[in-house]
Amino acid sequence: MVILESSQYKRDLKKLERKHMIKEINNINEICEYILLFNNMNELLLNNVSKLYGIEKKKGNLKEIYTAKVNSKIRLYMHPVGTYPYNLLEIDKIVLEKIDDKHYGEG
Repeated sequence: MVILESSQYKRDLKKLERKHMIKEINNINEICEYILLFNNMNELLLNNVSKLYGIEKKKGNLKEIYTAKVNSKIRLYMHPVGTYPYNLLEIDKIVLEKIDDKHYGEG
């Protein structure tokens, strides 16, 4: 798979660096390396290790978004490149959208 980084994601990553959240940055890098091991989204979601990283599809209004758990309070938001509804076998590019710590509190 190919990972693209949005400008919002880059800003959020810099905020984590300014807060000296080294463990969280390392977790994000591990998640990115893990995602790169797969050819498509279907393989990624079916793998048991995805449960360890908390990679899941959001429900409701955010049904186009996938998240990964960075720690208990921070989540990495990502979305596939393409149009909804997605065919999981054809998704081979993911955009790292943002790092959310507002909803869950400070990490």
